[in-house]
Amino acid sequence: MNQITEKNEIDDKALAQIQQQQTKVREHYADAPARFLAAWKQAIELIGPEYFHCKGIDHYQDATDRDQLRPNNDAIEQFISVCSICEGVFIAVVCSFFNGDWGLSMGKGFDYVAMGDIAKRLDLEQLEVLTALMMSHTGW
Repeated sequence: MNQITEKNEIDDKALAQIQQQQTKVREHYADAPARFLAAWKQAIELIGPEYFHCKGIDHYQDATDRDQLRPNNDAIEQFISVCSICEGVFIAVVCSFFNGDWGLSMGKGFDYVAMGDIAKRLDLEQLEVLTALMMSHTGW
């Protein structure tokens, strides 16, 4: 095999890998909004539906878009002030997907600054929900 043929084969393999990665990314983000909404509903279930506004729907499970399910800032801030550390960290991190500054300010009261701090304070179900939110979040 000559050097040109070898280089072309290497280039073809590299191009194929890039195309596969691009396809994977496109497929991942194509259904990200639906996956985010499902995870957001799970978070609402864990926190309590009474702490969220349902815009144009009767029940949070009826939402077809995340904008129909926005946190009730006042209610959450009152609730978080009496939560356990685990609950408070979870609520603050979940709310940070809606508004990063707000979530961070609430989280300061629970003394976490890094992912490891968050992870060690949450139970498995909370970690699964946060992972799903992270994997599908495309910005609010």
